[in-house]
Amino acid sequence: MKKKIYIVEDNEKNLELFIAVLGTLPNLEIFTSITGKEGLKLIQSKNPDVIILDIQLPDINGTDICRELRKLKKFKKTPIIAVSSFAMKGDKERILEAGFSDYISKPLNIANFREKIQKSLIL
Repeated sequence: MKKKIYIVEDNEKNLELFIAVLGTLPNLEIFTSITGKEGLKLIQSKNPDVIILDIQLPDINGTDICRELRKLKKFKKTPIIAVSSFAMKGDKERILEAGFSDYISKPLNIANFREKIQKSLIL
């Protein structure tokens, strides 16, 4: 059975990179959205195995999306991974405190990204 990954990312180049990297993993279905509100609705209506959220989105940020999802019982244990260019001291801790399962900084380390996603799919 295929695992479902939902990605909310407004940067087209980053989205293409995520899809290219994840496309190397077997048995995955990838769903994408470029706006936070659309992504939140899409995720809430489905049953993703892993969610990847950009933090900086034009309409609703990834942290707010994560908080909304964590309020719902079906998303309490779903791996939600933040992807962000925020790399200042304290950013990672602040993001993880918002309910994210993990944090990946941009620019992307492809091997690290693939490894974190694979681990999340096993949980």
